[in-house]
Amino acid sequence: MKNIIKSAGAFIGCALLLAACTKQKYELGALADKSKLSFTIAPSSTNPNNIVLTSSTPGVIPLWVTPFGQSQRVKDTINVPFPGEYKFVYGVESAGGFVQADTTSVTINTLDSLAVSTPEWTNLTGGYGKSKTWVLDITPTGTSKLFNGPIYFGGTGWEWDAGWASWICPLGDYGSMTFDLIGNANFSSNNKMLPALGQASGKFMLYTATNQLATIGAQLIHDPNQGPNIANWYAKMAIKSLTADGLEIIALKDANNWCIYNYVSQDYYNTH
Repeated sequence: MKNIIKSAGAFIGCALLLAACTKQKYELGALADKSKLSFTIAPSSTNPNNIVLTSSTPGVIPLWVTPFGQSQRVKDTINVPFPGEYKFVYGVESAGGFVQADTTSVTINTLDSLAVSTPEWTNLTGGYGKSKTWVLDITPTGTSKLFNGPIYFGGTGWEWDAGWASWICPLGDYGSMTFDLIGNANFSSNNKMLPALGQASGKFMLYTATNQLATIGAQLIHDPNQGPNIANWYAKMAIKSLTADGLEIIALKDANNWCIYNYVSQDYYNTH
């Protein structure tokens, strides 16, 4: 009996070994024909800033690559708030693998008034079709109008409201910066204390979902003492607070240390 069991075990072992050594054949299905991909990328009839993506290729999973992320929906709508030329890519996952169509360029000529009418946009810019000017919260005598000083210091687990002293930033005219929503998200600044920067203009983006602000082409006004220690003035910067009168921006020196720049609106500065 034992011999029979041993023989059966040996037979099974040989069968498993043979199966493991036998080359398996895997065959993919047909690859989708790029020329037969069917889709549309077009502005909505009710809002030209809403781009409607529609996949009509049968039997596939769509993958859209848009300026604001990816989507796998058969039909989706992407809001593009600002004028400009934007690129969209349509692809599909077929039985034989991934196939991608040529890039589609879409030109947006309008600013979406609804998208930029939230309280955050209004506090920063004054509202759709308007502009708002901001200054660093420091007077010629070293006092501040709204905050306890023009620059606070912070880091992982700590924050220091340092008030004002000459080592923090010198007294002087720091100029101003303006955010507007007149035709686009425009930004300009005059860094009077930093002649190398001086007057400049560009664009800005307010990321309300993550509470961040970034400027392009021109830097936020800042000082010659702490400012050079900031890693990147064009980075997405966290907004500590934003009201109609005050704006606090966290500017990183590194991952664990930062400066908090305190700004007030020009109107608040002039009336307080």
